Amino acid sequence: MPSFPKQAANSLVTETSQYFVFFCRSVCSAILAKCLIINVLRLIIVILFFIAFLNITYMARHTWATTAYYCEIHPGIISEAMGHSSITVTETYLKPFRNKKIDEANRQVVDFVKRTISGLIA
Repeated sequence: MPSFPKQAANSLVTETSQYFVFFCRSVCSAILAKCLIINVLRLIIVILFFIAFLNITYMARHTWATTAYYCEIHPGIISEAMGHSSITVTETYLKPFRNKKIDEANRQVVDFVKRTISGLIA
């Protein structure tokens, strides 16, 4: 049984309203889909900025700690400034830099010996 009563062939009232309802539904669906896509993109952007913020603050903290260590500030002071629970935590972060300091000290000693030997020969 048809949902609309039979009308004359030249009558477009029923057809027009059917298309209008369909058009409204598709526009509303499109608007809703567009809003959802925009909100998902916003969420992705916020998450990316949050991750970048965490990385920047992490790098800034460790850059400060490394620079303080190279300025020969005591690890206890660095630990307190970083808010670590103990000096042991700070020292685990600074361990790789100890090797670099030892390498630099060795280079300075070798350079001094080379200069001394070349001064004696000349």
